[in-house]
Amino acid sequence: MVYCGKPSRACLDCRVKRRKCDLARPACRQCIKAGSRCDGYREQGSLTIRDQTAEIVGKIQPFSDNSPRLVSPHGKPVPARSEQSQQTVADQSKEPPVYRLSSGIAVPLEHQALDFFFHHYAVNRSGPTPNHPDCFTIIYARATGPGYLANLIKAVGLVSMAYQKKVPDLFHEANRAYSWALRDIRAALTDPIEVVSDQMLVAVMLLVLYETVNGNSENNLRSWDRHVDGALTLVQLRGVSQLRNRIGRSIFRNLRTEILINCLQRRLLVPITLINWMSEARNFQTAQEAPASTLADLIVNTCTVLASAKDEVMDNANLSRYIARLLSIDRGLERWTKDLPVHYEYKALTPPDDTEELYLGRCDIYSGAEMVYTWNLQRCARITLHQALVRALSLHLSLPPLSSASFPVSYRHLPRTSDAVIQESSSEICYSLPYILHFYDKPGKSGDLRAASILPLLWPLYIAGTAHTAPNTLREWVIAQMHKIEEVTGVQQAKFLALDLERMCLSPHLL
Repeated sequence: MVYCGKPSRACLDCRVKRRKCDLARPACRQCIKAGSRCDGYREQGSLTIRDQTAEIVGKIQPFSDNSPRLVSPHGKPVPARSEQSQQTVADQSKEPPVYRLSSGIAVPLEHQALDFFFHHYAVNRSGPTPNHPDCFTIIYARATGPGYLANLIKAVGLVSMAYQKKVPDLFHEANRAYSWALRDIRAALTDPIEVVSDQMLVAVMLLVLYETVNGNSENNLRSWDRHVDGALTLVQLRGVSQLRNRIGRSIFRNLRTEILINCLQRRLLVPITLINWMSEARNFQTAQEAPASTLADLIVNTCTVLASAKDEVMDNANLSRYIARLLSIDRGLERWTKDLPVHYEYKALTPPDDTEELYLGRCDIYSGAEMVYTWNLQRCARITLHQALVRALSLHLSLPPLSSASFPVSYRHLPRTSDAVIQESSSEICYSLPYILHFYDKPGKSGDLRAASILPLLWPLYIAGTAHTAPNTLREWVIAQMHKIEEVTGVQQAKFLALDLERMCLSPHLL
């Protein structure tokens, strides 16, 4: 216990954003002006003396690669199956499990889970700086007591630790925290104020994250879809006010990107609810947000054309129209790169000491992590689009010729052009990875892989690896990076994507 001095009287949002709070009740005017929810004020006396045990324990970095394994309170390693894993779901009021580090320091399991979560999913100040405020870290900071958000943070931390440290006993605790969170979310959804809060939407997105950590089975995919549908329902309920402040827009952008890359990879129509709110969001976007918004519209068009092709009978006439639509969208994607602000520019770096972290000895340097994610979304769209073009042209050659629907002479070069675009876009996705891992954000200094930074690159890496033009060197490099991501973060989706790529290397006909 330590004396911490007189604590700030400001509300939570004002403390996080370091702005002057007018202490008005029930909500301060700063929050009202920003269009955000004011979570009120804390009790002053309760914060004068603070228990900093967890903070001190955190300084020994229990989750580094060289750190000791979890051991039981009696000093023995946690077994694959312990008596605790056989217990029925206990009430939250009971004492939380306590595990000892091999150094002998007893650390409550809940504190370890929180440390793991915030290490991997809160903003990483030592890495590439995001171009927008880290909205999720601000919302996570509101989970100061029991509730659905705190339980979800705990569940994600525990299930990640279970996989990363290979301690199956932790799955029981993760599932229990997840069940509590679902129960509390159902109760909170009956509250008309809570249902439209930032933390409720972020909580549903944490449900999506929980499925991502758990893997990519058919059941996980269905759960992912249900949670995304739930998030879109909340977006609809939240109304236009969510777009009037930067936190609300940032949450919306993150959800938009996650849905778009998924629809693109699965060749699905983008949900109409998202399309409508994308249109509404343009009325509130800043100049810095405009390029990503324009790209999002192009991705919607790409998904629409690719999804419609599943239901059409592809004779020569339909093929001709289909190829023309794909080429039109590709010209838009190419024009998008010509009109970008200067902060979207990136430069190639070829360090003299080649390492296995670099693909072909190159990494590209960007002005911020969000630039990487936006560029890679564009690259994924071009790869997917040009692969569809190659397949359409191959199909055309197999159909009986029709003079009325013959292809223009200019189309004859398309297979070669498409292959070149796919190869270039796939390589550039790989060149972007070291910047996000920030092996070279400081000369000669290795970075620290964090799940929050790397998750937006899983699908782009997979799309690059599954391209029909991808050489084995690229696929093997992507597989190695996926395994490293899974090993460090515990995210099982990386493992399953790597296994899928390995099958393709053994059976190229699957491409």
